[in-house]
Amino acid sequence: MNVEQWMKDMEEWGEQVAAFQRETKREQQLKVSTKGHEMDFVTNVDLKSEDMLVQRISEKYPDHSILTEERGLIDKQSDYLWVIDPIDGTTNFIHGFPMSSISVALQYKGITQAGIVYAPWMAMKFSAIRERGAYLNGERIAVSQTCELRHSLLATGFPAGDSQSTVNLAYFNRMIRKVSGIRRTGSAALDLCFVAASFLDGYWEFDLSDWDMCAGALIAKEAGAIVLNKDMDNHRLLICCNPRIFDVLQAGLLEQEEY
Repeated sequence: MNVEQWMKDMEEWGEQVAAFQRETKREQQLKVSTKGHEMDFVTNVDLKSEDMLVQRISEKYPDHSILTEERGLIDKQSDYLWVIDPIDGTTNFIHGFPMSSISVALQYKGITQAGIVYAPWMAMKFSAIRERGAYLNGERIAVSQTCELRHSLLATGFPAGDSQSTVNLAYFNRMIRKVSGIRRTGSAALDLCFVAASFLDGYWEFDLSDWDMCAGALIAKEAGAIVLNKDMDNHRLLICCNPRIFDVLQAGLLEQEEY
C-alpha cells in the first residue's frame, strides 16, 4: 500500500478545496439551502467541494469506493473506501466562524489507513498515517498529560436543531460540574484533532456519522488518545480523550461514580 502517495494526494486535494472555499466566501457567492429539517444547512460550497474531491479520487483511483456526506456511498465493490466531509461545520462556515474543516480519510478493509483534517480559516492541517503518528502542520503532536477530570477542558457537540438535539443535554449538565470547562466548536473532526494536539483533554458526542469522525479518530488515536464508540440510550456515544482521564471521563458520563 502506497500510503505516502495517498497522503500526498489528500494534502494536495485539501489545499485545492480550501482555496476554493476561501475564494467563494470572499466573493460572497454563498448559496444556502436546507436538508432534513430547517436548521440542517447545506451550501453550494459544500456540494462543489464534494464534487471536486469525488472527481479527483475517481480520476486517480477509479476502482475505489467513496462515502460522502451529500452523495452517500459510491460503491465500486472495493476494499478501498474514501470517506470525505467537504465542510464539517457548515453552520460555522456560513457565518464566517473559523471552526470548519475539510476531512478526508482512506480505509482499507474497514481500517483507516490515512487521513487529514484541514481547517482553511486557521491554516491548520492535521494528518496521520496508521502506526506512524499524528501531525499538525508537519510537527508531531500528542495528547495532553492532564490526569484529573476536574482540571480537564472538554468539548462536546449537539445536532443542529433536530429532535435528537436534546439527547446530550443531560450529559452536558452532568459533566459541567465535574470539569474546568466544556467547549462546543461545531466541528467533530476538529474536536478530535484538538484532543490529538492537547488543546483539549477530551471530547464526547452522540450519533456522529462516519464522515464526521473517520479522519479525526485516526489522528487522535495516532496522537495517543483512546477513542471509544459505545451504545447509550438508543444512541451511539463517541468518547475521545487522553488515557489518563479515560476511566473517570467514561464513569462520569455514565454516572457510575461521583467525583
